[in-house]
Amino acid sequence: MIHGGNVSEIEKEYGISRKEILDFSANINPLGVPETLKKILVNTISDLINYPDINYDDLKNAIGEKYKLSQDHIYVGNGGVQVIFDFIRAVKPKKSLVVHPTFAEYERALQGVESKIEEYQLKEESEFLLNVEDLLQKIDEGYDLVVLCNPNNPTGTLTSKEKLKPLMELCQKKGTFLLIDEAFMDFIEAGEEISLLTDCKDWDHLLITRSFTKFYGIPGLRLGFGVCSHHGVLNQLNKQMIPWTVNTFASNFGKVLLEETSYEDSTYQWLKNEKAYFINELEKLGLFKIYQSSANYIFMKLLNDEIDVKTLREELIKHHILIRDCSNFKGLDNRFLRIAIKDFKANQRMIQALKSVFNC
Repeated sequence: MIHGGNVSEIEKEYGISRKEILDFSANINPLGVPETLKKILVNTISDLINYPDINYDDLKNAIGEKYKLSQDHIYVGNGGVQVIFDFIRAVKPKKSLVVHPTFAEYERALQGVESKIEEYQLKEESEFLLNVEDLLQKIDEGYDLVVLCNPNNPTGTLTSKEKLKPLMELCQKKGTFLLIDEAFMDFIEAGEEISLLTDCKDWDHLLITRSFTKFYGIPGLRLGFGVCSHHGVLNQLNKQMIPWTVNTFASNFGKVLLEETSYEDSTYQWLKNEKAYFINELEKLGLFKIYQSSANYIFMKLLNDEIDVKTLREELIKHHILIRDCSNFKGLDNRFLRIAIKDFKANQRMIQALKSVFNC
């Protein structure tokens, strides 16, 4: 498994302490753990002697209140990835279509249920934007499941709710499940106007997954949720669910969702400021083609033919900086990379490191 954020591997391979690594490969909110969660961690330590609520009612209620959802349609898990795997096991599609380049775990989950997997490739010449009309024609070939990420990882491209509606309608009509991973939707300030979360109640072949990992800076806590109104899928999820997949600390996360509005506002302000600054500084270097991203990361293509991303990654590791080499994403070659947007000081350090590597 190759993913961003593997600082332990870098520590072992290069002998660099993980505390010294500036990790631009993982798209995590640099504001860190919310204060409300810190209090929960301290105040609920004694609760570890007891099992968490096996139904996670408080957590589901909070998610429902936060996102205007029915608790009956909410499924929680040990990170968004577990929810993706569980949804796919519940649907058990014989034939699936995955929109690439994208998160590799969709295919791993599909391989686990022995689904026949076909690919729909986003085109570089179209800036990796999803052509929904073209995808609709592809779906006519007959699939049990279509999987896409919105905003997409690693490209950051966003498809509007208006454009996705014909896709929902066709999938519903054909009995094809549509799984949309909205792991980075929280980073869009008007995201709930674009999100399809609340549409699940009206479209029972629509499955939406979310992650709290990135926005709330808690990859180590592991918490995500999914939304679905299909009775068959919900029944299967309950049958196959492993008890207590969400730990005590994560089960109390609902309080964070309902109380941390100032954290959300600070995140949007940070992202608005730093994204504009960082992209501007990167463009000044003249080293990359920078694609428009709606998320908290930047997708780029190297313009310098004398160096590829693997070499660039090695050079930046010498500066104790880690980037995401995107050459292992289907449809991308060794000129594509993804970097997270961090705080001002870290972003400055990245710019200086790039100037050093390219002598500019």
